[in-house]
Amino acid sequence: FCVEYTLPSKEEQISDLTPSVLQRIASYLAGENEVTFHEEECRRYSNVPSLLEINLPDGEIPALEGDIINKSAFDSHASGRIARENNNEPDHSPLHTHFQTTLVASAGVTAVISKTGTLYTFGLNQRGQCGSGSFSPNVWTPSRVAGLASPRFILDHGTGTGDDMFKQFQEQENAIVSVALGLQHGVALDSEGQVFCWGKGERGQLGQGRKMAQNGEGGTKNEVEPEPNENRTFDYALKVANFHDPYATTSPSANNIYAPLLSQNDSKIRLVSAGMNFTLAVTESNLPYIWGKNICINPNYSETGINLRSKPVEDSTYPRYIPGLPPNLRIERVACGTHHASMLLEDGSIWAVGIATDRPVPLWDEAVEILAPELVQMDELVSFTAGFDRTAVVYGSDSGRRQAIEIQLWSNEEFRQNGAVRPSWLDWLESQDANRKVCSFHRGWMHSVVVTE
Repeated sequence: FCVEYTLPSKEEQISDLTPSVLQRIASYLAGENEVTFHEEECRRYSNVPSLLEINLPDGEIPALEGDIINKSAFDSHASGRIARENNNEPDHSPLHTHFQTTLVASAGVTAVISKTGTLYTFGLNQRGQCGSGSFSPNVWTPSRVAGLASPRFILDHGTGTGDDMFKQFQEQENAIVSVALGLQHGVALDSEGQVFCWGKGERGQLGQGRKMAQNGEGGTKNEVEPEPNENRTFDYALKVANFHDPYATTSPSANNIYAPLLSQNDSKIRLVSAGMNFTLAVTESNLPYIWGKNICINPNYSETGINLRSKPVEDSTYPRYIPGLPPNLRIERVACGTHHASMLLEDGSIWAVGIATDRPVPLWDEAVEILAPELVQMDELVSFTAGFDRTAVVYGSDSGRRQAIEIQLWSNEEFRQNGAVRPSWLDWLESQDANRKVCSFHRGWMHSVVVTE
């Protein structure tokens, strides 16, 4: 919030004053149990009457979506540095050569990627959502996320020891190209297609579990201990690696209770996004995966109410493949609202999973079409976003005017076929200035933000 607040004068006895509402709020945000009169904390949160400029360390400059990642950015991180130390020319053929999403904000947390591909976060941190390597109540200034490297790389090149070796790794193996934030967790994608998660993970948001073999092949779930990190919260980043192969043709051996994994190349990630308590990723081989809180249909749920403790949905601690998409169509963009995930395909159609808007029906088992092909002109696409309960698209038209539509995930098939809506604010905007072009719009819980050129 942005408010003005006047601190007590030096002549006043602070100990005799009754704390104001703003001081109580500042105390909460500063992570203190007692009301604080600390001037620094009060000024940080209370005296923001206008926009506040936040500078990145070392003169770094934020990157923009679509910017090319230059050679010096690749060389500046640990993989490039080690290659130079070994007198090897770094390999500059990464999977990603352009930045994707470079600036995001969530509940009290901000993340930004610099032009060197360095990821910085700042804000609330009680659940490690800044990934800074500690559970301090706040991270006051933009700080680097710890652990942004594969376990093998950290074991070979890290300087820490024991359980702290990952959180002590303050470098990055590669440049970060995209970042997304959930309510209290984060996800980042690097230039080599590795995906990392950090923050709150009690409901599988960090994707550290692994899919069991089906139909009792190779053992049963009760015969093995759960993955040690699958339901834990971390103040540093962990690589998400267990992307199972949905089209595996071989069965696991009798000693292997887990489903077969994708190959290293097939499991490289191309796109990432995050909802309130879940994460979405698309592999380079065009396979969509999702993990986190309440994103699986519970096969043991009964509507008869025999088991009153049973819920229709359950968590997934591992990346779960999303079936239902039409074959041979590339996923071009992804976006997540609070309880749904949307995928824009190359033919302009939009498919989604999540909780329906009209009634609390879980539609997680397979993707459903919420916008038919060809309405969105993909060569004129301007933005694809999602917020709260809807997905928003801005695109150009043959007339040269910008078109904007929003779509929701309905449980009713007829609603889904006719659910694209032109927002009423677009008419008002055009009545004010017919030449003003919309760049994007973003839906919050009870408000929307419209960005124009």
